Amino acid sequence: MDARLAAAAATLAAALAGSAGCSGCRNDAASAGAGQGGAPDGEAPASSAPMSASGPGVNATPLPAASVAAAVNPNGLPAYTGPTGSLEGTITVLGDPAPATPADFSKCPEGERTYGKAFREGAALADGRRPLADALVVVTGYEGFVVPEQREAKEVTIEGCAYTARTIDVTFGQRIDLRNKDKRLYAPELASSPMPALMVAPPNGDAIKLYPRRPGYTSLIERMGPSFVQADVYTLLQPLHTVSGLDGHYRLDGVPVGTMTVNVRLRAINRDVSRSVRITAGVVARADVTLEHRAADAGAPADAGAAGDAAPRRAPIK
Repeated sequence: MDARLAAAAATLAAALAGSAGCSGCRNDAASAGAGQGGAPDGEAPASSAPMSASGPGVNATPLPAASVAAAVNPNGLPAYTGPTGSLEGTITVLGDPAPATPADFSKCPEGERTYGKAFREGAALADGRRPLADALVVVTGYEGFVVPEQREAKEVTIEGCAYTARTIDVTFGQRIDLRNKDKRLYAPELASSPMPALMVAPPNGDAIKLYPRRPGYTSLIERMGPSFVQADVYTLLQPLHTVSGLDGHYRLDGVPVGTMTVNVRLRAINRDVSRSVRITAGVVARADVTLEHRAADAGAPADAGAAGDAAPRRAPIK
């Protein structure tokens, strides 16, 4: 692991290390040929087309391109151009239910649907596990190459006094395009990058652009609307990440073949879980992950990239 990141708080440290994968993981691109089989019945086929080799990735921020490239690819590794598979699964939670938050929703009752509990979970399944929304899912475990980001922006929407997700995942070099579909004005701001003047998002107007200026964790806060309107923002050094939906489901396409690690965390629960998964060309692999919520442990979460944070507790793989 790169020493400059090892010194930071270790939330999903491998993910923040970008191209630095686990020692001992293998890249099987050379041995993944045709005839591996298609996607299981009922699943959309995974893309097995080679990925673009267009340098270290995008830079849609005001930061110097060289600074972004030095962060996402400090060793000048080549871009991955081999076959890929897909990964999907469901994130669930066991243990204590999400407690109610103390927020005042009297001026915007709609916001309670998103922010009324410490985290969003669905009804219990037959085995007692509950679908978990807004969990950060990051794939790590490759080495010897980088996976460049191809998209310039992460699209974020605010509507009904709430962001569409309470966790926002971006790749360093991407910008956040935030669009207001509500009837009121909002002035969102990245806590780690305060602006000299408010950036106001008008109802149904053009998206405002926010620029994460460093990898790690920060929060998206509101300077004009209700204070409970906020989101956790993770800026990672590679693009193999996503966030679980309301049903707990996630999917990632364009994953290099080989044995990878799926890392999952939700800040409100303050626990990380990791598990291995085998990615095969043209196949949709599945990795379901369960987090355990203990109300006594939730407390003040720790996240990488935030000054003074300590490493979070690790939970056993479910």
